[in-house]
Amino acid sequence: MQKARRALLVMGIVSGLLYGPAWGKWGVFVVAAQETANRYEVAGITNPQAFEAFYRKLQVWVAKGNKAAIANHVQYPLRVNKDGQSRLIATEKQFLAEHDQIMTEKVKQALIQQDVKNTFVNYQGVMVGNGELWLREKEKKFVIVAVNQ
Repeated sequence: MQKARRALLVMGIVSGLLYGPAWGKWGVFVVAAQETANRYEVAGITNPQAFEAFYRKLQVWVAKGNKAAIANHVQYPLRVNKDGQSRLIATEKQFLAEHDQIMTEKVKQALIQQDVKNTFVNYQGVMVGNGELWLREKEKKFVIVAVNQ
């Protein structure tokens, strides 16, 4: 059954490539397959459009210094890594108090300058820049899970 489906798919693609232009000339509409792949699926992100919208909002929040909005999208405890040392930010209150030390200029610029479509994605999450930030979906909410300064 699997081989038959694969053969039909291949025949359909070949047919579309060979005869698609001719169908267009004859007034038949040729519908291109829409991209259905979720490039973030391996990271556990279920809705790529919602994630990309969140990512753009996060870029704005960071650029404008909206600490409360950022803090609301952090998974606590948040791991912050610097110079081979790791520390945990336990609460939103602690994040807000230490925001400027956590969200350094390097971290902020990595996010602001990174196009979401060019992020690296694996089972650990979505990597921003050279790993300055890691993002994931947790309980239907997009969150920052690690900061690497």
